[in-house]
Amino acid sequence: MQANIAQYYETNFPGQVQVIGVDEWEGAAVDVRGFKDQTGVTFPLLLNGTAAAGGNFATLYGTYDNYVVVNKQGIVRYHASLIWPHGNRYHLNEIRGCVDSLVSAVVGVDPTPVPAAFRLASAPNPARGSAMVELAIPAGGVPSAQVTVHDVAGRRIATLWDGAVPAGVSRFAWSHTDAAGARLSPGVYLVRARIGARALVHRAVVVR
Repeated sequence: MQANIAQYYETNFPGQVQVIGVDEWEGAAVDVRGFKDQTGVTFPLLLNGTAAAGGNFATLYGTYDNYVVVNKQGIVRYHASLIWPHGNRYHLNEIRGCVDSLVSAVVGVDPTPVPAAFRLASAPNPARGSAMVELAIPAGGVPSAQVTVHDVAGRRIATLWDGAVPAGVSRFAWSHTDAAGARLSPGVYLVRARIGARALVHRAVVVR
């Protein structure tokens, strides 16, 4: 967990994934500190996981020796104990596959030449399978920008980026999936970039 989950996502997707280790054996603080010292884990360890003071993890997410992925909305996206028996629940490919569907990444930044104006586009368009969304930012960059995908009724179905964006052209991978990882139906979608009070909208077409 330390190397393959905590360190991996902190290196590749900084600030987007929080790993928490939960004590469901009602150990004392000294026990948890001993575990931390022995294993060298850097992620937080939570005491009293089966008690209300510790978040009722056992009630909410099941038995010990379990692995659960929860998205930003508090929805459980992966629950190992519902799939695997005790003693065989750590399946890295499944855990990482689920988490990978929830994180956002800038897949490329071209700082030169610096654009003269804000611009939002996608290519190819129409696109089959996946597309690349490009956001052009003038000199100076912006402290915060949010790039989202909506259906034609205005409902948000995916978030591609939420954070600072440097000057230049930033590219975000869009796999034509929604926030739950499901493939989108063919049709017209609206890609939106909100940069402070400024809003950009781009029409993107998904085809089979």
